[in-house]
Amino acid sequence: MTKVRTLLVDDNRPFLILARHLLTSFPEIEIVGEAYDGEEAIRVAESLRPELIIMDLAMPRMGGLQATRLIKAQDAPPVIMIASHYDDAAHREFVAQVGAEGFINKRSYDRDVIDMVRRLLRERSDV
Repeated sequence: MTKVRTLLVDDNRPFLILARHLLTSFPEIEIVGEAYDGEEAIRVAESLRPELIIMDLAMPRMGGLQATRLIKAQDAPPVIMIASHYDDAAHREFVAQVGAEGFINKRSYDRDVIDMVRRLLRERSDV
């Protein structure tokens, strides 16, 4: 089975623990690392070369939108999904403008995240 090498990025450590616990129960996902703000996400993404980053929108030092823009400028950038409680048309538009492939509402994270990963795997196998 193909696994998606995944980096989790969030400044809320309890949320990261829950996300890791949820995601490791799915055989499609391999968690390769964590970062706690956008600056760290850029460094970790460069060194670990994940295929997928699930990143918080609002974080100290550098938020998910700016980090996404900079990661997408790297060679062979990963798919980036932004996760946030701020779920409205404006925030979803900002997410699309910086090049993220998806948006996950944190209130429905447990239901939506694995569907997005499975969609990514289907799209990869179609190539």
